[in-house]
Amino acid sequence: MEGPGQMKILITEPLDFSNENLKLLKEVAEVKIGPFTRMELIKEIEDMEVLILRLNHFIDREVFLKADNLQYILTPTTGLNHIDLEEAAARNIEIISLIGETEFLATIPSTGEHTWALLLSLLRKIPQGFDHVKKGGWERDQFKAHNLCHYTLGLLGFGRVGKQIAEYAKVFKMPFVFYDINPELRDHPNACNSLEELLKKIDILSIHIPLNDQNSQFLNGSNLTHLKRGTYIVNTSRGELIDEDYIAEALKAKELGGYATDVLANEIIREKRKENPLMKIAATVDNLIITPHIAGATYESMWKTEEFVIRKWLKNLDTSNNTWPKMR
Repeated sequence: MEGPGQMKILITEPLDFSNENLKLLKEVAEVKIGPFTRMELIKEIEDMEVLILRLNHFIDREVFLKADNLQYILTPTTGLNHIDLEEAAARNIEIISLIGETEFLATIPSTGEHTWALLLSLLRKIPQGFDHVKKGGWERDQFKAHNLCHYTLGLLGFGRVGKQIAEYAKVFKMPFVFYDINPELRDHPNACNSLEELLKKIDILSIHIPLNDQNSQFLNGSNLTHLKRGTYIVNTSRGELIDEDYIAEALKAKELGGYATDVLANEIIREKRKENPLMKIAATVDNLIITPHIAGATYESMWKTEEFVIRKWLKNLDTSNNTWPKMR
């Protein structure tokens, strides 16, 4: 390992990157800061040992072919579908992320907050109401809804975010159930024994499972048919977890009450995003909300998560410097 000041770090998305975190990096390395286009990134990465990125770039074989010196990728995310993991592994590049950092992630509320904002926006028809007003309307009867306590909320996944959403549900006096493969949760009074049982019981489905190689399109036409007609779905996990073609058709047919998502399959690649079935119908249906993967994008959460992965990386360095400032 090279000594302090000799390593080279590339930060792809520096907007609102904290000065404190930048100072930490500059104490051990030479830092180059973007933002970069994809072609600029491919050029700049050639002599870099460390890459720090959020979610604006897809790091694939084309990038790796130019990254002969790359040793680490730091990404303050709980998903890694913006990185070609097979290519990274073949090149012995260590990826430092937030995966598995349960205790730390419990202190980060931003994704849970945005999930609840999407849920409220979808059920109370807030975007449609604002569009109506912008056009000069003021007809409240067009936007009647139900109190949340009349809905049963279903949580797919009862980890960090799922538990946060359950707490919000309690505040709104909303009954909730969940399905999770963790055997330690089977005796929980709100646990369902199967996905089918969950889907049959609920009026709203909120998705909180991580994407992995085994669960692409975990929710699809064969199991989503168990939902009641008019069910609402909220997704702040990953777009690849659900069959978006099925969702698009169900929205057009009004079989679903609505779908609110912060994520899309292949969202980073602009050409694929444009061809996404949900993007294609977004302007023609009134029961769809899409936000551009902003659930984790609060200043405080981004500063804390970036600091966490930086410090996690620093522990890997061959240095005797044990005087790093404490985390805020």
